[in-house]
Amino acid sequence: MMQKYPSVSPTVAAPTLPPVAPQVIKAGKSGRRVVALTFDACWKTTPSHYDARIIEILRKTHTPATLLLGGRWMEAFPRETRELGKDPLFELGNHSYIHPHMTQISEKAMREEILRTQDIQYRLAGKQGRLFRPPYGEYNDKLVAVAASCGLKTLIWSVETGDPDPRQTAKEILKDTMRQVRPGAVIIMHMNGRGWHSAEALPTLVSTLHAKGYRLVKVSDL
Repeated sequence: MMQKYPSVSPTVAAPTLPPVAPQVIKAGKSGRRVVALTFDACWKTTPSHYDARIIEILRKTHTPATLLLGGRWMEAFPRETRELGKDPLFELGNHSYIHPHMTQISEKAMREEILRTQDIQYRLAGKQGRLFRPPYGEYNDKLVAVAASCGLKTLIWSVETGDPDPRQTAKEILKDTMRQVRPGAVIIMHMNGRGWHSAEALPTLVSTLHAKGYRLVKVSDL
């Protein structure tokens, strides 16, 4: 039987962010030898989880990261969301409320998905993200414009680890990531229990990137 979680209805809406120019970020400038690790925590039709091992590794290795949190996920993990929001190692972003195919819904629904998630993040973490990662990496001009009108830049990625595939081993994650990585790369991984071997791969990935001369930063520092 599916476990049910109480809904978090924000009593205070997040402050309205000023609009920004529509922008899609896939990577930073290639001239700097920096890389950003990003971790999605989404919630679809079935319950997701919280892979605390990933956060423990990032803290132990003093590795900054950008965490894209879904609204429904934050509702299920309010204590964890509060803790992540307080940690200066991490910056939080918006990953929609229920992880729909955003390009297939109305403009009004797009805005509701984004703003509802902003409200939840503000209530729980005391802050709201300035980055929006569209579910499945699907976006169009309308979605990018809606996100920008809400004060958010759209964040995609340049390096896929393949970690949502349970058959992708830690060794393969490391190999595929290092094959793709370039200065300014944005690497996507998952921290909601669907990055099956991410925690296993992460310590070696961090040490290998350092050995190759890369500095790990938040996306906002790219």
